[in-house]
Amino acid sequence: MFYSKIYPGTLKQFLLEPTKENLKNLLLHNTGETDFLDFKTKWIEITKLAKHILAIANSGGGCIVVGVSQAEDGTAVLVGLKNEDVLDKADIDNKLEHLLPKYLKYRTEDFIFSKRTHALLQEKIFQVLIIEYDPVYVPYTSIVNQGELRYGAIYVRQGTKSIEASKEKLVEMILRKVQSGGSDTREISLKDHLNHLKVLYDELSQQNDLEYQAFIQEIINEKKKKIKKYLDLKEE
Repeated sequence: MFYSKIYPGTLKQFLLEPTKENLKNLLLHNTGETDFLDFKTKWIEITKLAKHILAIANSGGGCIVVGVSQAEDGTAVLVGLKNEDVLDKADIDNKLEHLLPKYLKYRTEDFIFSKRTHALLQEKIFQVLIIEYDPVYVPYTSIVNQGELRYGAIYVRQGTKSIEASKEKLVEMILRKVQSGGSDTREISLKDHLNHLKVLYDELSQQNDLEYQAFIQEIINEKKKKIKKYLDLKEE
């Protein structure tokens, strides 16, 4: 997992070490929702949840904290979950299994605070869905056409919202993927490889800067090599 872009520091620390103490620091010193952090009062409809997971995974990783609402001024209200609103982690996984790409990694952690803690957290329950980020696999695309999800769509975070990625965001993700070394296995589908190539060619055709054109062309050449390797074609 890579969390190099994550902010604030309390969130990054929690993602690296998801302990109760680090969650306490995150909740008590948070700066509101961001590209990497989402608050939900209760668990939401499953395809809407999957959309948020895809968007956070494509944007750099992060988490969804369930049991927190937001006031009108954007500050967090630590309401906690009632016992009847707590979901079994296996049930969450089963519901998400057929909605998300198999290489997208996430997990749910339970946090129950005792009386001997900060007054705002006493005896409150939170569930946190932690979403990992790996540039090898991004962009993650929607694999179903159901509810909030559109098949083939690529979602990203924009502040507090999960939206379909613009062309600029797609280029940024693909460049990060190639620069990270990409994947030398057949984990990425041929359709994904070709979609990446199309985005890069579109970007190349709309640029006038010669240095940038040369850079995009270099990335295109690297992507072509990966497609040939995927198809077991010999390099010329």
